[in-house]
Amino acid sequence: MRLESGFSAEAPAKINRELRVGKLRSDGYHEIRSRIVSIDLADSIAVAPGRGSLELFCVGLHVPGGESNLVVRAARAMAARLGRTADARILLTKRIPVGAGLGGGSSDAARTLALLSRLWDAELPDGDLARIAGTIGSDVPFFLVGGEAEVSGRGEIVAPLPDSESVGLLLLVPPFSISTREAYETWSRIAPPAGDQRLASPLEVDSSEAFFGANDLALAVLQMRPEMSVLIESVRPFASEAAITGSGSAIVLKGVSAAGEAGLAARHPEARLHRCRTLSREEYRLRTESSGGFQWRSLKSRSFP
Repeated sequence: MRLESGFSAEAPAKINRELRVGKLRSDGYHEIRSRIVSIDLADSIAVAPGRGSLELFCVGLHVPGGESNLVVRAARAMAARLGRTADARILLTKRIPVGAGLGGGSSDAARTLALLSRLWDAELPDGDLARIAGTIGSDVPFFLVGGEAEVSGRGEIVAPLPDSESVGLLLLVPPFSISTREAYETWSRIAPPAGDQRLASPLEVDSSEAFFGANDLALAVLQMRPEMSVLIESVRPFASEAAITGSGSAIVLKGVSAAGEAGLAARHPEARLHRCRTLSREEYRLRTESSGGFQWRSLKSRSFP
């Protein structure tokens, strides 16, 4: 069946170059300050007119369905803002590993908002989209901007930064995921006393020649999954820099040669390796720009009305 009126776009992942975590706020979130940059590993989203209800079709990597899926939550939030029925078919092609700290679900949600805004002829200002995005998840507002940015608050305050030179990276993703919520809960138990939870200013990456700064959540990740300590020590000899991104479980490596990549693949056959590079804001804009018209073919998929 051909859907001439549908729209599609890429939904790129991100990495945290640095992540600092502060005190617990009255809204239940932690205050953070982070440097985030987009990478070219991406999911894709396609939307088309619905058949009287909201349907999500997923192919590729497995993702949770139903109301817990951020794509569904984004569609319902957009429909509520417009005062209309959430009537659409959405196809999610999942390539970004889930529970790896790469922001795939948040990127999917941001792209869903933008695509449905076009499908439903909603001319919402960027500020309105950002406010809706902030109700879905802390990382979602960043993915309306992309490129490189410093984020603060609980993640909803996004300050775009000038583009840096594109950097080639290698992602090592172990065969398990880590819950962001559980990582923050663990960090709360092991964090310094509230009076000592001062956020770094400026960030280390602003004054250091290193690509990565500190990741406070890494302490929680290493306590939750002790095997992560073994992994990160194992990969360090292959890279000029290595760091856990966000709440993990992905490890980001800089400066890995082709021979090093082969060595890592042999040493960790259970893990997935992804070559990627950072994206400028203009590249991000072009990759996430919606295009019209696509083929909706017969799929072996899961549907979540």
